Amino acid sequence: MGKKYIVEVGRLERLYKASVNGNGKPNITWLSPEVDLTPYTEPDLEQVRKEAYEKGLSDAWEAARKICTNWVLPDSVLSEIFGMNKTIDDIMKENTASEAIEKIRQYEQKKEEIKVGDEVELKCGVRPAIYMQGTKGSDEIYLLFKDGSCGLHSKSEIERKTGRHFPEIATILEKMRGEQE
Repeated sequence: MGKKYIVEVGRLERLYKASVNGNGKPNITWLSPEVDLTPYTEPDLEQVRKEAYEKGLSDAWEAARKICTNWVLPDSVLSEIFGMNKTIDDIMKENTASEAIEKIRQYEQKKEEIKVGDEVELKCGVRPAIYMQGTKGSDEIYLLFKDGSCGLHSKSEIERKTGRHFPEIATILEKMRGEQE
């Protein structure tokens, strides 16, 4: 996509577009403001501010809900995010809304990362499989199934992690890599 510009076209003025066609010959086209151009509309800054404010309130309330209600983030998770032996009062006193939101976001993102040995379920309803290895710079991953078969799949096929993890898989793979060198 090319660059965008704001051009004011006065009455009786014409706008032209110059380009080079596939044969290397110049091509000049007259642009009709009514047909070829999209008129610029000033953004409603008050509406943008209001939406940003509402989003901020929503994010802050969601973080407060996660911190203050034990059924969303249990104490063990709060300790992992904010430090050991921190009470809700400590967390609220020691963190700004932005800091708390960022710490929770980082924790949730880390929790979602799939590591070698994690059991995952695929969107297509295929039985659970164990994540074996990803291919660098690619969406392809290798999965190990209960019956011992392996398959190459796309990361986008993963529905979710089951919560089960088999660290032995990572250990065995690391051991095998070490023996090859």
